[in-house]
Amino acid sequence: MKILTFGDAMISGKQFTEAARLLGDHEIVTTDWETDWGRLQNRRLVIEQQGPAVEEVPAVFRENKDADMVLGLFGPFSADGMDAFDHLKLIGVARAGTENVDVKAATQRGIIVVHVMGRNAQAVSDFTIGLMLSESRNISRAHLSIKNGEWRKVFSNSDYIPELKGKKIGIVGFGYIGRLVAKKLAGFDVQILVYDPYVKAESVDMPGVTLVGKETLFAESDFISIHARLTEENHHFVSHAELSMMKPTAYLINCARSGLIDTEALVQALSEKKIAGAGLDVFDIEPIPADHPLLALDNVTLTTHIAGTTSDALTQSPYLLAEEVKKVLDGEKANWIKNPEVLEHPKVKEWLTLLKS
Repeated sequence: MKILTFGDAMISGKQFTEAARLLGDHEIVTTDWETDWGRLQNRRLVIEQQGPAVEEVPAVFRENKDADMVLGLFGPFSADGMDAFDHLKLIGVARAGTENVDVKAATQRGIIVVHVMGRNAQAVSDFTIGLMLSESRNISRAHLSIKNGEWRKVFSNSDYIPELKGKKIGIVGFGYIGRLVAKKLAGFDVQILVYDPYVKAESVDMPGVTLVGKETLFAESDFISIHARLTEENHHFVSHAELSMMKPTAYLINCARSGLIDTEALVQALSEKKIAGAGLDVFDIEPIPADHPLLALDNVTLTTHIAGTTSDALTQSPYLLAEEVKKVLDGEKANWIKNPEVLEHPKVKEWLTLLKS
């Protein structure tokens, strides 16, 4: 079997190759896609917004058209990219999101798509709570004032700077990250309100956590943190209507996807002090343009899309992916196959049978 590792500036092909050796004694070709960090972030964002077909088919695909498997992170896996191979059987991406993979095209071609759930869940959940505290307690603004030779003590929320104890924290999306945020906030003695249309009340088995409707969450929460995956259905999930429901003392936190929030509506709400503040790690355009209206506001904390970027998360990701791929190859139950229906495809059945023989 031939494995192509397709790294980038975040996780190199060499790192993927080291993890791929866990799959056995196979031919491995190591390569990288975009090695400049800044360009990678821009290209990744465009792919996530427009799909993998926006990128040209990487030349390395055609140069290794006999590869059986490709392991990577952010590189584009369009339908044309898949067709560049003679007999590609598996695409593995070391991330939860598969926006850079045309999953439907893969399924039609009998190609298994394996991803990694929760690879940076600890990192993102840590960062979320940090962003809550930084925005509501003016940590970043105080730091900036000192750096600028000032000693600032008055802020836009000075009349109602909160403590977390006793507050209601609204969590939109109760998957792995949302649950970790709830678990880590438990020590702050807060109440957790959860909105997730895919979660049943009986599955919310954590003390202090209540499943509520969307309107209740937005109206009652002192902090709202978004942890949903972006889909066509929930694009601009938070817009004028939702922001108008929020308390003027409430804060909105987003470490998920920028498209979940209508930025124009948020800028208006912050400008008019309809909510107390916001903490954002994701933006429609990255890096954020120099003339963006968010930059003129004093009640928002902005970070450079780093919530999931820790050395622990990046180091572990290729190995988590390799472990999941190995389950597929060994005929064991794999939990992170994005298109499990493809396992019934005749081409896939034949391949897996041959691997077992």
